Amino acid sequence: MAKLDLGLKDITIRVLHRDPPEQFTNGTRRERKQEGFRYALSRWSKFMKSTGIKARDTVHYSFDENEQVLSVEKVVPYVRCTD
Repeated sequence: MAKLDLGLKDITIRVLHRDPPEQFTNGTRRERKQEGFRYALSRWSKFMKSTGIKARDTVHYSFDENEQVLSVEKVVPYVRCTD
């Protein structure tokens, strides 16, 4: 468990697939679901633009629970299949 619910602290995002790698801080928010809660990044569109992720891309990432760091390691662009 990422333990984002403990104070809802900002997390650090490292964008490793960029040259040079970038790092910035982003807030988190709690959203109520039927089964309980889920935790999400605030300012989602800013996150997507700054990391170069588009809808339907495949993202390879890791999360360090101790340091609260989300590392975006690789983004594979979506390619539409044509018959």
